[in-house]
Amino acid sequence: MWFFVKPEIEKTYIDPDVYADLLKKNPTENWLHTIAYTSKTLPKRIILKDAGDQNPYHLFFYMLARFYYVDDGVSPIYFYYHETPKKYLTHAVFDLLPKRFVRETQKLPGYEYVDLPGCRWLVDVIDESWIYSYVRDLFKEHWETIPQVKGKYTYISRNPRECHARKCLNEDKLILPLKKLGFSIYTLEHMTFLEQIRLFRSSEFITGVHGAGLAWEIFCHPGTVIFEVGRPDFYERQHHYMQICIMMGLKHYALVEEGSIPSRIEYPTQTPDDVVIPIDKYLDCIKHILGKEVV
Repeated sequence: MWFFVKPEIEKTYIDPDVYADLLKKNPTENWLHTIAYTSKTLPKRIILKDAGDQNPYHLFFYMLARFYYVDDGVSPIYFYYHETPKKYLTHAVFDLLPKRFVRETQKLPGYEYVDLPGCRWLVDVIDESWIYSYVRDLFKEHWETIPQVKGKYTYISRNPRECHARKCLNEDKLILPLKKLGFSIYTLEHMTFLEQIRLFRSSEFITGVHGAGLAWEIFCHPGTVIFEVGRPDFYERQHHYMQICIMMGLKHYALVEEGSIPSRIEYPTQTPDDVVIPIDKYLDCIKHILGKEVV
């Protein structure tokens, strides 16, 4: 009747009419550490809800992480997730999950499809000690043999021509100075999922604007340097990547400057979370970190 569920997870019956009313009021309702069901007779199967699957942070930690509660490392995990014809990242991630994960794109008759338990998702961190290592280890066979390359310095581009949000509006002025310091420039949108894992796993120093691309830092070797740039009106409530660094043994630095907020006169078409990097201070910080951490 039921798939494997960890013993700490509650399975709670809710009257179907009551449940339908709850979903009308809040369609994205998540039940903390609980699986809600409405049939006492139908066997159960999993439905994975879309929590923004083209954002890697959301895909990793708001979606894949929830499998933790039904994963014993051995038993098959059959789950329904709707068709995603033009979503490369979603397809790539599901395709590389361990073989015990079996995705279905059509619901089977005779089953009740239940949502996975929710995690302790707070405003700027996730209060679950296991979450980053669990998601990382789902792809262990693809990163465990990749060594860190001494002197591999990586800048994650947020070029306005490639990104829709959190763009670095003056990035064109950064490229040459960064290359002179030994950095290579990478646009994640041009890379496969495996290439992104390998990039983060092999890098010694990674820097860029605060954004979902930094979610791949879960694959970094312990001791990797992460240096992110954020604007103060946004970064003060967005500590996601600092928390990952703390939990995964990485070295985290951040530059949060009033000067990173773009001028409306100079950049009239900016979006609310775009950034202008204060170039001289940013480069000075990189030189300081290089001298302190990797020399």
